[in-house]
Amino acid sequence: MINHKPNPLDADQELRKFRKRMALGVLIFLFAVVPVLSCYGLVDDTNVNKLGRYLCFAIVALGIDLLWGYTGLLGLCQAFFFCLGGYAMAMHLSLPQGGGNVRPEYHNIPQFFFFNNVDVLPSWWSPFSSLSFALAVAVLIPALIATIFGFTVFRSRVKGVYFAIITQAVAWGAFLLFCRNEMLLGGTNGLTNFHPALNRNLGWILFFYLLTGAVLVMLFLGAKHIAESRLGRLLVAVRDKEMLLNFMAYRPQSVKLFAFVIAAVFAAIGGILYVPQNGIITPNIMRVEDSIWMIIWVALGGRGRLWGAMAGALLVNYAYSITTSDMPRAWPFLEGGMFLVVVMLFPSGLVGLWDRFERDVVSGVRVSGILTAIAVGFLALLIDKSSWGPHIPYNITFWVASAMMLLFALRTVSLSGMVLAAITFFFGMEALGLVPKALQAAWLGVPVKYYILLAMLGGIAFTSRVGVLRQALGRCYEPATEH
Repeated sequence: MINHKPNPLDADQELRKFRKRMALGVLIFLFAVVPVLSCYGLVDDTNVNKLGRYLCFAIVALGIDLLWGYTGLLGLCQAFFFCLGGYAMAMHLSLPQGGGNVRPEYHNIPQFFFFNNVDVLPSWWSPFSSLSFALAVAVLIPALIATIFGFTVFRSRVKGVYFAIITQAVAWGAFLLFCRNEMLLGGTNGLTNFHPALNRNLGWILFFYLLTGAVLVMLFLGAKHIAESRLGRLLVAVRDKEMLLNFMAYRPQSVKLFAFVIAAVFAAIGGILYVPQNGIITPNIMRVEDSIWMIIWVALGGRGRLWGAMAGALLVNYAYSITTSDMPRAWPFLEGGMFLVVVMLFPSGLVGLWDRFERDVVSGVRVSGILTAIAVGFLALLIDKSSWGPHIPYNITFWVASAMMLLFALRTVSLSGMVLAAITFFFGMEALGLVPKALQAAWLGVPVKYYILLAMLGGIAFTSRVGVLRQALGRCYEPATEH
Protein backbone atom coordinates (compact mmCIF):
# COMPACT_ATOMS: atom_id res chain seq x y z
CA MET A 1 0.00 0.00 0.00
CA ILE A 2 1.42 3.40 -1.01
CA ASN A 3 1.29 6.22 1.55
CA HIS A 4 0.59 9.51 -0.19
CA LYS A 5 2.14 12.41 1.68
CA PRO A 6 0.28 15.72 1.50
CA ASN A 7 1.72 18.12 -1.05
CA PRO A 8 2.76 21.45 0.54
CA LEU A 9 1.62 23.28 -2.60
CA ASP A 10 -1.87 21.78 -2.27
CA ALA A 11 -1.96 22.87 1.37
CA ASP A 12 -0.99 26.42 0.39
CA GLN A 13 -3.68 26.55 -2.27
CA GLU A 14 -6.27 25.25 0.18
CA LEU A 15 -5.20 27.86 2.71
CA ARG A 16 -5.49 30.65 0.14
CA LYS A 17 -9.00 29.51 -0.76
CA PHE A 18 -9.91 29.43 2.92
CA ARG A 19 -8.59 32.96 3.49
CA LYS A 20 -10.45 34.29 0.45
CA ARG A 21 -13.68 32.74 1.68
CA MET A 22 -13.25 34.24 5.13
CA ALA A 23 -12.48 37.67 3.66
CA LEU A 24 -15.53 37.40 1.39
CA GLY A 25 -17.67 36.49 4.39
CA VAL A 26 -16.49 39.55 6.30
CA LEU A 27 -17.22 41.81 3.31
CA ILE A 28 -20.70 40.34 2.90
CA PHE A 29 -21.37 40.89 6.59
CA LEU A 30 -20.19 44.52 6.53
CA PHE A 31 -21.64 45.67 3.22
CA ALA A 32 -24.77 43.53 2.85
CA VAL A 33 -25.95 41.93 6.10
CA VAL A 34 -25.63 44.97 8.38
CA PRO A 35 -27.33 47.47 5.98
CA VAL A 36 -30.17 45.06 5.17
CA LEU A 37 -30.83 44.27 8.83
CA SER A 38 -30.73 47.97 9.61
CA CYS A 39 -33.24 48.83 6.87
CA TYR A 40 -35.65 46.18 8.23
CA GLY A 41 -35.31 47.49 11.78
CA LEU A 42 -33.59 44.39 13.20
CA VAL A 43 -30.44 46.41 13.99
CA ASP A 44 -30.80 49.78 15.69
CA ASP A 45 -29.41 52.92 14.06
CA THR A 46 -27.20 53.57 17.10
CA ASN A 47 -25.47 50.22 16.66
CA VAL A 48 -24.75 50.91 12.98
CA ASN A 49 -23.42 54.34 13.92
CA LYS A 50 -21.19 52.82 16.60
CA LEU A 51 -19.82 50.24 14.17
CA GLY A 52 -19.06 53.02 11.68
CA ARG A 53 -17.11 54.95 14.31
CA TYR A 54 -15.15 51.89 15.33
CA LEU A 55 -14.24 51.23 11.70
CA CYS A 56 -12.59 54.68 11.81
CA PHE A 57 -10.43 53.42 14.65
CA ALA A 58 -9.54 50.37 12.54
CA ILE A 59 -8.16 52.78 9.90
CA VAL A 60 -5.94 54.37 12.54
CA ALA A 61 -4.78 50.91 13.67
CA LEU A 62 -3.66 50.13 10.11
CA GLY A 63 -1.26 53.09 10.14
CA ILE A 64 0.02 52.21 13.60
CA ASP A 65 0.77 48.67 12.48
CA LEU A 66 2.79 49.92 9.51
CA LEU A 67 4.73 52.22 11.84
CA TRP A 68 5.12 49.99 14.89
CA GLY A 69 4.48 46.45 13.70
CA TYR A 70 6.52 46.61 10.49
CA THR A 71 9.01 49.43 11.07
CA GLY A 72 9.43 49.02 14.84
CA LEU A 73 8.75 52.69 15.70
CA LEU A 74 6.55 53.15 18.76
CA GLY A 75 4.91 56.53 18.13
CA LEU A 76 2.65 57.95 20.82
CA CYS A 77 1.13 60.84 18.90
CA GLN A 78 -1.30 59.12 16.53
CA ALA A 79 -4.27 60.54 18.41
CA PHE A 80 -2.90 64.03 17.60
CA PHE A 81 -2.95 63.32 13.86
CA PHE A 82 -6.39 61.75 14.25
CA CYS A 83 -7.66 64.99 15.78
CA LEU A 84 -6.00 67.17 13.15
CA GLY A 85 -8.04 65.46 10.45
CA GLY A 86 -11.11 65.54 12.65
CA TYR A 87 -10.82 69.24 13.45
CA ALA A 88 -10.46 70.19 9.78
CA MET A 89 -13.64 68.28 8.97
CA ALA A 90 -15.40 69.69 12.04
CA MET A 91 -14.59 73.26 10.99
CA HIS A 92 -16.44 72.69 7.72
CA LEU A 93 -19.38 71.00 9.42
CA SER A 94 -19.65 73.87 11.94
CA LEU A 95 -20.21 76.48 9.22
CA PRO A 96 -23.56 77.12 7.48
CA GLN A 97 -22.14 75.80 4.18
CA GLY A 98 -21.47 72.47 5.91
CA GLY A 99 -24.92 72.29 7.52
CA GLY A 100 -23.80 73.70 10.88
CA ASN A 101 -26.48 74.53 13.41
CA VAL A 102 -25.86 78.29 13.53
CA ARG A 103 -28.26 81.00 14.76
CA PRO A 104 -28.89 84.64 13.81
CA GLU A 105 -28.35 85.82 17.40
CA TYR A 106 -24.81 84.43 17.14
CA HIS A 107 -24.19 86.20 13.78
CA ASN A 108 -24.67 82.94 11.83
CA ILE A 109 -21.27 81.64 12.88
CA PRO A 110 -20.39 78.84 15.34
CA GLN A 111 -21.73 79.72 18.76
CA PHE A 112 -18.47 79.44 20.69
CA PHE A 113 -17.18 82.54 18.87
CA PHE A 114 -19.80 84.60 20.73
CA PHE A 115 -18.37 83.55 24.08
CA ASN A 116 -14.91 84.62 22.89
CA ASN A 117 -16.18 88.09 21.89
CA VAL A 118 -15.79 87.35 18.17
CA ASP A 119 -18.61 88.65 15.96
CA VAL A 120 -17.10 88.06 12.52
CA LEU A 121 -15.81 84.76 11.21
CA PRO A 122 -11.98 84.86 11.23
CA SER A 123 -10.40 85.02 7.79
CA TRP A 124 -8.53 81.74 8.25
CA TRP A 125 -11.85 79.98 8.95
CA SER A 126 -13.51 81.18 5.72
CA PRO A 127 -11.82 78.71 3.31
CA PHE A 128 -13.24 75.82 5.34
CA SER A 129 -16.68 76.62 3.94
CA SER A 130 -15.52 74.52 0.96
CA LEU A 131 -15.65 70.77 1.56
CA SER A 132 -12.84 70.07 -0.91
CA PHE A 133 -10.57 72.57 0.85
CA ALA A 134 -11.37 71.08 4.26
CA LEU A 135 -10.63 67.55 3.05
CA ALA A 136 -7.37 68.60 1.42
CA VAL A 137 -6.22 70.43 4.56
CA ALA A 138 -7.31 67.52 6.76
CA VAL A 139 -4.84 65.25 4.94
CA LEU A 140 -2.05 67.65 3.93
CA ILE A 141 -1.56 69.38 7.30
CA PRO A 142 -0.95 66.14 9.24
CA ALA A 143 1.30 64.90 6.43
CA LEU A 144 3.28 68.17 6.47
CA ILE A 145 3.66 68.19 10.25
CA ALA A 146 4.69 64.53 10.23
CA THR A 147 7.23 65.22 7.47
CA ILE A 148 8.85 68.17 9.24
CA PHE A 149 8.87 66.49 12.65
CA GLY A 150 9.99 63.12 11.30
CA PHE A 151 12.77 64.60 9.15
CA THR A 152 14.17 66.47 12.16
CA VAL A 153 13.92 63.55 14.55
CA PHE A 154 15.18 60.80 12.25
CA ARG A 155 18.02 62.96 10.97
CA SER A 156 19.12 63.30 14.61
CA ARG A 157 19.04 59.47 14.82
CA VAL A 158 16.45 59.45 17.62
CA LYS A 159 15.01 55.96 17.99
CA GLY A 160 13.75 53.42 20.47
CA VAL A 161 12.29 54.64 23.72
CA TYR A 162 13.51 58.18 23.03
CA PHE A 163 11.34 58.36 19.92
CA ALA A 164 8.32 57.24 21.97
CA ILE A 165 9.05 59.92 24.59
CA ILE A 166 9.44 62.76 22.12
CA THR A 167 6.24 61.85 20.25
CA GLN A 168 4.48 61.71 23.59
CA ALA A 169 5.72 65.24 24.30
CA VAL A 170 4.33 66.40 20.93
CA ALA A 171 0.90 64.96 21.75
CA TRP A 172 0.89 66.58 25.18
CA GLY A 173 1.94 69.97 23.82
CA ALA A 174 -0.74 69.83 21.11
CA PHE A 175 -3.37 68.94 23.71
CA LEU A 176 -2.48 71.97 25.83
CA LEU A 177 -2.47 74.20 22.74
CA PHE A 178 -5.88 73.09 21.48
CA CYS A 179 -7.40 73.56 24.95
CA ARG A 180 -6.68 77.31 24.85
CA ASN A 181 -9.63 79.51 23.86
CA GLU A 182 -7.26 81.85 22.01
CA MET A 183 -6.90 79.18 19.32
CA LEU A 184 -10.57 79.81 18.37
CA LEU A 185 -11.20 76.10 18.04
CA GLY A 186 -13.73 75.73 20.82
CA GLY A 187 -11.25 75.32 23.68
CA THR A 188 -11.83 72.31 25.93
CA ASN A 189 -15.40 71.95 24.61
CA GLY A 190 -14.18 71.41 21.06
CA LEU A 191 -16.38 71.76 17.98
CA THR A 192 -19.96 70.53 17.76
CA ASN A 193 -23.45 71.68 16.67
CA PHE A 194 -23.18 69.94 13.31
CA HIS A 195 -26.21 68.99 11.27
CA PRO A 196 -28.20 66.71 13.64
CA ALA A 197 -29.20 64.33 10.84
CA LEU A 198 -25.59 63.21 10.28
CA ASN A 199 -25.68 60.76 13.18
CA ARG A 200 -29.44 60.45 13.72
CA ASN A 201 -30.98 59.90 10.30
CA LEU A 202 -30.73 56.31 9.04
CA GLY A 203 -29.84 57.41 5.52
CA TRP A 204 -26.86 59.47 6.67
CA ILE A 205 -25.81 56.81 9.18
CA LEU A 206 -25.74 54.12 6.48
CA PHE A 207 -23.97 56.47 4.07
CA PHE A 208 -21.10 57.21 6.45
CA TYR A 209 -20.98 53.59 7.60
CA LEU A 210 -20.62 52.27 4.06
CA LEU A 211 -18.20 55.06 3.14
CA THR A 212 -16.02 54.25 6.14
CA GLY A 213 -16.10 50.54 5.33
CA ALA A 214 -15.14 51.20 1.70
CA VAL A 215 -12.28 53.50 2.70
CA LEU A 216 -11.07 50.92 5.23
CA VAL A 217 -11.00 48.19 2.57
CA MET A 218 -9.11 50.42 0.10
CA LEU A 219 -6.56 51.50 2.70
CA PHE A 220 -6.11 47.90 3.82
CA LEU A 221 -5.38 46.82 0.25
CA GLY A 222 -2.95 49.74 -0.12
CA ALA A 223 -1.20 48.89 3.15
CA LYS A 224 -1.09 45.21 2.16
CA HIS A 225 0.51 46.14 -1.15
CA ILE A 226 3.13 48.19 0.70
CA ALA A 227 3.81 45.39 3.17
CA GLU A 228 4.27 42.77 0.43
CA SER A 229 6.40 44.98 -1.82
CA ARG A 230 10.11 45.72 -1.70
CA LEU A 231 9.30 48.78 0.38
CA GLY A 232 7.62 46.52 2.93
CA ARG A 233 10.75 44.39 3.17
CA LEU A 234 12.71 47.59 3.81
CA LEU A 235 10.32 48.49 6.63
CA VAL A 236 10.94 45.12 8.27
CA ALA A 237 14.68 45.45 7.67
CA VAL A 238 14.69 48.81 9.47
CA ARG A 239 13.02 47.10 12.40
CA ASP A 240 15.32 44.07 12.51
CA LYS A 241 18.63 44.96 10.78
CA GLU A 242 18.97 48.74 10.62
CA MET A 243 22.76 48.63 10.93
CA LEU A 244 22.98 46.24 8.00
CA LEU A 245 20.94 48.62 5.83
CA ASN A 246 23.47 51.35 6.47
CA PHE A 247 26.25 49.11 5.16
CA MET A 248 24.14 48.29 2.09
CA ALA A 249 23.95 52.01 1.15
CA TYR A 250 20.26 52.36 2.09
CA ARG A 251 18.98 55.30 4.12
CA PRO A 252 16.89 53.97 7.02
CA GLN A 253 15.91 57.55 7.93
CA SER A 254 13.97 57.90 4.67
CA VAL A 255 12.16 54.61 5.24
CA LYS A 256 11.24 55.65 8.78
CA LEU A 257 10.00 59.01 7.54
CA PHE A 258 7.79 57.31 4.96
CA ALA A 259 6.22 55.02 7.59
CA PHE A 260 5.68 57.93 9.99
CA VAL A 261 3.96 60.09 7.35
CA ILE A 262 1.78 57.22 6.10
CA ALA A 263 0.67 56.46 9.66
CA ALA A 264 -0.18 60.15 10.18
CA VAL A 265 -2.24 60.26 6.97
CA PHE A 266 -4.13 57.08 7.94
CA ALA A 267 -4.91 58.56 11.35
CA ALA A 268 -6.10 61.81 9.77
CA ILE A 269 -8.42 59.95 7.38
CA GLY A 270 -9.87 58.09 10.35
CA GLY A 271 -10.50 61.42 12.08
CA ILE A 272 -12.20 62.87 8.99
CA LEU A 273 -14.71 60.01 8.88
CA TYR A 274 -15.14 59.88 12.66
CA VAL A 275 -16.32 63.45 13.25
CA PRO A 276 -19.62 63.46 11.29
CA GLN A 277 -20.57 60.11 12.84
CA ASN A 278 -19.67 61.16 16.38
CA GLY A 279 -21.09 64.69 16.26
CA ILE A 280 -18.31 66.30 18.28
CA ILE A 281 -14.51 66.57 18.43
CA THR A 282 -12.63 67.73 21.52
CA PRO A 283 -8.95 68.00 22.54
CA ASN A 284 -9.47 65.16 25.02
CA ILE A 285 -9.19 62.72 22.13
CA MET A 286 -5.59 63.76 21.44
CA ARG A 287 -4.32 63.05 24.93
CA VAL A 288 -1.33 60.79 25.43
CA GLU A 289 -3.59 58.22 27.06
CA ASP A 290 -5.57 57.90 23.84
CA SER A 291 -2.41 57.29 21.82
CA ILE A 292 -1.40 54.56 24.27
CA TRP A 293 -4.91 53.17 23.99
CA MET A 294 -4.42 52.91 20.23
CA ILE A 295 -1.21 50.97 20.78
CA ILE A 296 -3.16 48.48 22.91
CA TRP A 297 -5.51 47.86 19.96
CA VAL A 298 -2.63 46.74 17.78
CA ALA A 299 -0.93 44.77 20.56
CA LEU A 300 -4.08 42.77 21.30
CA GLY A 301 -4.83 42.14 17.64
CA GLY A 302 -1.27 41.27 16.72
CA ARG A 303 1.67 43.34 15.49
CA GLY A 304 2.90 42.98 11.95
CA ARG A 305 -0.40 41.59 10.62
CA LEU A 306 -2.62 44.33 9.22
CA TRP A 307 -5.92 42.53 9.66
CA GLY A 308 -4.94 41.73 13.25
CA ALA A 309 -4.56 45.44 14.01
CA MET A 310 -8.04 46.12 12.61
CA ALA A 311 -9.58 43.25 14.57
CA GLY A 312 -7.87 44.44 17.75
CA ALA A 313 -9.26 47.96 17.31
CA LEU A 314 -12.80 46.64 16.92
CA LEU A 315 -12.63 44.12 19.76
CA VAL A 316 -11.04 46.45 22.33
CA ASN A 317 -13.43 49.31 21.59
CA TYR A 318 -16.44 47.04 21.83
CA ALA A 319 -15.10 45.63 25.10
CA TYR A 320 -14.81 49.21 26.35
CA SER A 321 -18.34 50.03 25.20
CA ILE A 322 -19.86 46.92 26.76
CA THR A 323 -18.08 47.19 30.09
CA THR A 324 -18.51 50.93 30.66
CA SER A 325 -22.24 50.69 29.95
CA ASP A 326 -22.83 47.77 32.33
CA MET A 327 -20.06 48.02 34.95
CA PRO A 328 -18.12 51.31 34.63
CA ARG A 329 -16.00 50.70 37.73
CA ALA A 330 -14.72 47.39 36.40
CA TRP A 331 -13.28 48.83 33.18
CA PRO A 332 -9.85 49.94 34.54
CA PHE A 333 -9.27 46.44 35.90
CA LEU A 334 -10.35 44.83 32.63
CA GLU A 335 -8.11 47.19 30.66
CA GLY A 336 -5.09 46.33 32.79
CA GLY A 337 -5.98 42.67 32.67
CA MET A 338 -6.13 42.69 28.86
CA PHE A 339 -2.69 44.23 28.66
CA LEU A 340 -1.21 41.69 31.10
CA VAL A 341 -2.89 38.77 29.33
CA VAL A 342 -1.50 39.88 25.97
CA VAL A 343 2.03 40.23 27.32
CA MET A 344 2.10 37.07 29.44
CA LEU A 345 -0.16 34.53 27.70
CA PHE A 346 -0.30 35.31 23.97
CA PRO A 347 2.17 38.00 22.94
CA SER A 348 1.30 37.43 19.29
CA GLY A 349 -2.26 38.59 19.98
CA LEU A 350 -5.33 37.20 18.27
CA VAL A 351 -3.17 36.60 15.21
CA GLY A 352 -1.47 33.73 17.02
CA LEU A 353 -4.82 32.09 17.73
CA TRP A 354 -5.80 32.46 14.07
CA ASP A 355 -2.49 30.94 12.95
CA ARG A 356 -3.18 27.86 15.05
CA PHE A 357 -6.63 27.63 13.49
CA GLU A 358 -5.11 27.82 10.00
CA ARG A 359 -2.75 25.00 10.89
CA ASP A 360 -5.79 22.95 11.90
CA VAL A 361 -7.43 23.76 8.56
CA VAL A 362 -4.32 22.66 6.66
CA SER A 363 -4.25 19.40 8.63
CA GLY A 364 -7.76 18.61 7.40
CA VAL A 365 -10.09 20.01 10.07
CA ARG A 366 -13.56 20.79 8.68
CA VAL A 367 -14.61 24.40 9.05
CA SER A 368 -18.22 23.94 7.99
CA GLY A 369 -19.27 23.05 11.53
CA ILE A 370 -18.00 26.33 12.96
CA LEU A 371 -19.55 28.42 10.20
CA THR A 372 -22.87 26.60 10.57
CA ALA A 373 -22.79 27.16 14.33
CA ILE A 374 -22.30 30.92 13.91
CA ALA A 375 -25.06 31.10 11.27
CA VAL A 376 -27.52 29.18 13.47
CA GLY A 377 -26.73 31.39 16.45
CA PHE A 378 -27.32 34.64 14.58
CA LEU A 379 -30.51 33.26 13.02
CA ALA A 380 -31.86 32.53 16.50
CA LEU A 381 -30.99 36.04 17.66
CA LEU A 382 -32.73 37.59 14.66
CA ILE A 383 -35.85 35.52 15.32
CA ASP A 384 -35.78 36.68 18.94
CA LYS A 385 -35.47 40.32 17.80
CA SER A 386 -38.21 40.03 15.15
CA SER A 387 -41.98 40.13 15.67
CA TRP A 388 -41.96 36.39 16.34
CA GLY A 389 -39.72 36.76 19.38
CA PRO A 390 -42.38 37.76 21.97
CA HIS A 391 -44.53 34.74 21.01
CA ILE A 392 -41.75 32.23 21.79
CA PRO A 393 -41.68 31.49 25.55
CA TYR A 394 -38.57 31.18 27.69
CA ASN A 395 -36.17 32.04 24.85
CA ILE A 396 -36.55 28.49 23.54
CA THR A 397 -35.14 29.48 20.15
CA PHE A 398 -31.95 30.79 21.72
CA TRP A 399 -31.35 27.77 23.92
CA VAL A 400 -32.07 25.29 21.11
CA ALA A 401 -29.72 27.26 18.86
CA SER A 402 -27.07 27.25 21.61
CA ALA A 403 -27.24 23.46 21.83
CA MET A 404 -27.01 23.17 18.04
CA MET A 405 -24.07 25.58 17.99
CA LEU A 406 -22.24 23.45 20.55
CA LEU A 407 -22.86 20.27 18.55
CA PHE A 408 -21.71 21.82 15.27
CA ALA A 409 -18.62 23.30 16.93
CA LEU A 410 -17.68 20.00 18.58
CA ARG A 411 -17.76 18.32 15.17
CA THR A 412 -14.91 20.58 14.12
CA VAL A 413 -12.51 19.21 16.74
CA SER A 414 -10.49 22.43 16.70
CA LEU A 415 -10.12 24.17 20.05
CA SER A 416 -8.69 27.32 18.49
CA GLY A 417 -11.54 27.38 15.96
CA MET A 418 -14.15 27.03 18.70
CA VAL A 419 -12.63 29.89 20.68
CA LEU A 420 -12.52 32.10 17.58
CA ALA A 421 -16.13 31.24 16.80
CA ALA A 422 -17.16 32.15 20.34
CA ILE A 423 -15.35 35.49 20.13
CA THR A 424 -16.89 36.24 16.74
CA PHE A 425 -20.38 35.37 17.92
CA PHE A 426 -20.10 37.28 21.20
CA PHE A 427 -18.82 40.54 19.74
CA GLY A 428 -21.01 40.24 16.64
CA MET A 429 -24.00 39.88 18.94
CA GLU A 430 -22.96 43.00 20.83
CA ALA A 431 -22.20 44.97 17.66
CA LEU A 432 -25.66 44.30 16.23
CA GLY A 433 -27.45 44.82 19.54
CA LEU A 434 -28.90 41.30 19.51
CA VAL A 435 -28.00 40.21 23.07
CA PRO A 436 -30.90 38.08 24.38
CA LYS A 437 -32.43 38.71 27.77
CA ALA A 438 -31.11 35.39 29.01
CA LEU A 439 -27.53 36.70 28.76
CA GLN A 440 -28.38 40.15 30.12
CA ALA A 441 -29.69 38.73 33.39
CA ALA A 442 -27.36 39.18 36.35
CA TRP A 443 -25.92 36.35 38.40
CA LEU A 444 -24.15 37.39 41.61
CA GLY A 445 -24.44 40.99 40.44
CA VAL A 446 -22.67 40.37 37.10
CA PRO A 447 -24.45 39.85 33.75
CA VAL A 448 -24.20 36.29 32.46
CA LYS A 449 -22.52 37.41 29.23
CA TYR A 450 -19.40 38.43 31.18
CA TYR A 451 -18.97 34.90 32.49
CA ILE A 452 -19.05 33.76 28.86
CA LEU A 453 -16.42 36.38 28.01
CA LEU A 454 -14.19 35.15 30.83
CA ALA A 455 -14.60 31.59 29.58
CA MET A 456 -13.50 32.70 26.11
CA LEU A 457 -10.44 34.46 27.50
CA GLY A 458 -9.65 31.30 29.45
CA GLY A 459 -9.98 29.32 26.23
CA ILE A 460 -7.52 31.65 24.50
CA ALA A 461 -5.06 31.28 27.36
CA PHE A 462 -5.50 27.49 27.41
CA THR A 463 -4.97 27.09 23.67
CA SER A 464 -1.88 29.30 23.91
CA ARG A 465 -0.43 27.21 26.72
CA VAL A 466 -1.28 23.97 24.91
CA GLY A 467 0.68 25.15 21.87
CA VAL A 468 3.70 26.03 24.01
CA LEU A 469 3.46 22.70 25.87
CA ARG A 470 3.34 20.73 22.61
CA GLN A 471 6.44 22.50 21.34
CA ALA A 472 8.26 21.81 24.61
CA LEU A 473 7.32 18.12 24.56
CA GLY A 474 8.35 17.89 20.93
CA ARG A 475 11.81 19.20 21.76
CA CYS A 476 12.14 16.84 24.73
CA TYR A 477 11.31 13.74 22.71
CA GLU A 478 13.29 14.54 19.59
CA PRO A 479 15.57 11.62 18.68
CA ALA A 480 19.17 12.22 19.52
CA THR A 481 21.44 12.77 16.53
CA GLU A 482 24.81 11.12 16.28
CA HIS A 483 27.79 13.38 15.77
